[in-house]
Amino acid sequence: MRAVQLKTPVRPKKLVQGDTVGVVAPAGPVNPQELERGLAIIRGMGFKVLLGEHLKDRQGYLAGSDADRAEDVMGMFENPEVKAIFCARGGYGVNRILPLLDSRTIQRNPKIVVGSSDITLFLLYLVQKCSLVAFHGPMVAGSFGCHPMKASKAQFRKILTGQKVRLSVPQARELKPGKAQGPLTGGCLTLLCRSLKTPYEVQTQGRVVLIEDVNEAPYRIDGMLWQLKKAGKFKGVKGVVFGEMINCHPPKGESGKIDDVILDVLQDEKFPILMNCPIGHGNEMWTLPLGINATLDTRTRSLVFKKSGVR
Repeated sequence: MRAVQLKTPVRPKKLVQGDTVGVVAPAGPVNPQELERGLAIIRGMGFKVLLGEHLKDRQGYLAGSDADRAEDVMGMFENPEVKAIFCARGGYGVNRILPLLDSRTIQRNPKIVVGSSDITLFLLYLVQKCSLVAFHGPMVAGSFGCHPMKASKAQFRKILTGQKVRLSVPQARELKPGKAQGPLTGGCLTLLCRSLKTPYEVQTQGRVVLIEDVNEAPYRIDGMLWQLKKAGKFKGVKGVVFGEMINCHPPKGESGKIDDVILDVLQDEKFPILMNCPIGHGNEMWTLPLGINATLDTRTRSLVFKKSGVR
């Protein structure tokens, strides 16, 4: 197979003590109490906070209109005082604002962006359409506002301020042994499937892919992995890192494990697979730079990055 030449995304500038970070809600509406708890955590890290104008809006299952949510995102990119953009929560709705974003403006103003869950599509947009490193990690209200996340808070701050971090987890499980290297991509499984046949379709060839999800029955995990496989998204993949797959296990009384579901779909694939890493919806969550070369080693249960996601 011919080697795939991958363009290296731009690394945004690292954060320093006293920097201003913007907080936006590009998807679902935000719980006020969770937001305040999360903002206290961010301020406690030594950062100033600028809230998006429409951060607290609510329009059904969305945090305000598509135009307003997109305006908040673009406003943070355009504001020279804002050094990073943290998403408040996921939910649903990022897909609706992607056509309203201006990739040229984003490219002219590269900044740290952190989010996960439904924000997966925004992160893929930044990496694939804007050539910008984006960070799959904790959200202000949806993560820091809901769980103590002691280890995650420390790693979040370290990686965004340019400190080198080696990520390993003793409780991870080796589903398929091996060592792999490639740019990191991926995110929430539901959203990876939702990206198919759109202008924002996830590109996986030559990459290490992270996959996580929450509250999905095993048959749905099976179906989504099958869909990605038949769409060719496991061809040329270097390795796969699965999150904890919170509440994705069989109902009580039913046999089988989520590991068995994954191995059944991916049994013919040759790449290494590491399972049960703190990625996504758990009580702890790694902050991971998408677009940066990563080395996955199932023997040491580790993920190591050649370069920091920031400069």
